[in-house]
Amino acid sequence: MNKKNNEAAPGLFGDSLPPPAPAKKSGLLAFSYSKMSLYEECPLKYKFKYIDKIKEEPKFYFAFGNSIHTALEFLYSVKAPPFPSLEETLEAFKKDWGRKSYLEKGYRTPQKAEDDCRKGLAMLTAYYEHNRAGFKPPFLVEYSTDVEVDGLLVRTISDRIEHLGGGEIVIIDYKTGKDVKRQPLQLYMYQKISEMDPRLKEKIAETYGQRVSSVKVRQLLYYHVPTLKEYPFERAGDKEIGGFWERVLGVAESIKGLKFEPTPADQACSWCDYKSLCPAFFGGHPHPAASQPASTENIEALVDRYGQLKEKMDDLQVQLNAVAESLGRAAKDGGEYAGSQYTAQVKKNSKWEFGNREAVISVLNKFDLYQKALSLTLTGITGVLESVDLPEEARKKLLEQAVKKTATEIKIVKKEGLI
Repeated sequence: MNKKNNEAAPGLFGDSLPPPAPAKKSGLLAFSYSKMSLYEECPLKYKFKYIDKIKEEPKFYFAFGNSIHTALEFLYSVKAPPFPSLEETLEAFKKDWGRKSYLEKGYRTPQKAEDDCRKGLAMLTAYYEHNRAGFKPPFLVEYSTDVEVDGLLVRTISDRIEHLGGGEIVIIDYKTGKDVKRQPLQLYMYQKISEMDPRLKEKIAETYGQRVSSVKVRQLLYYHVPTLKEYPFERAGDKEIGGFWERVLGVAESIKGLKFEPTPADQACSWCDYKSLCPAFFGGHPHPAASQPASTENIEALVDRYGQLKEKMDDLQVQLNAVAESLGRAAKDGGEYAGSQYTAQVKKNSKWEFGNREAVISVLNKFDLYQKALSLTLTGITGVLESVDLPEEARKKLLEQAVKKTATEIKIVKKEGLI
């Protein structure tokens, strides 16, 4: 996630490129891709956030993404070389990171916040070294604009825009979360709005002295900062943009029509900050009567819904693994620990890992142990290794291929009386 999720994202330098004033005009619905995504996830959640303006709990992945974006904005906000050094770029990250406490950023422990700080510094270092040979001043950085179209005031915030000449541009959007297969829908929004934005033509004239009659998006790409991978999408055709825009207008009409029915789902509801306010959520689960039978939805809606839920599950699994790792470190030798809502029984067990499959097979065959292992599984090989009658030379050879690690087993029990 990044600054687009916060809607208003002022530039790092107040005089370099101020965002447009949030104009409020009668009859115009303030809109963005993130608002559209939230409404499609759950209309009632949209209402709680954007109409009732009930604040959500801070999310650590937003804080992390924002600080990475701030550092990259600092790096590229130059009109001509030299660029900031790596040390200056890392300092910009640390400065932004230190603006809020770990709790304000959404972390449960200071250790996890420190871990992510180190991860961010390593990520930026890798990015800097990978791209330093190609550094050049971009056309625009963190460009925010509001464009009136079809009764909407649509806001986009482009992380970076490159001008290819003659009004043709490339829009780059940074991603800092999990490396998943991405759809170009957000980029369709950028293409539609950028080509309607009169300010872009003015900016091209100011920056390059070129008067252009129109702006045309040549390419859009997601740049996944953690892996340094680029996911390019060529300019979308009229059919793709038209279909996407019909979807936008459908969402906008539903919002204007005050259609805010909840769309409960077990995984989404359990992590929603508004579940205590939601009439479709009770007893820790979505109300079964409120769930819409899948058979009444068309195939396109089902595909999108499945994809959205799968992405959420993948993201939650990453978070769960990270918390389990931190809990394992904090628990040291294991034991029982109590939070305000749950108790956790943490067990520590040793386990072996073998990296070179062929080398392990070679050792087993040399000492005629392959059949004894029953199969080339971790359990089978570990059983051989821990056998009391294993020849010492065979044990030594297997240990050369093995790494002993600590496995953490966590069992969570909710405290009585808590719903």
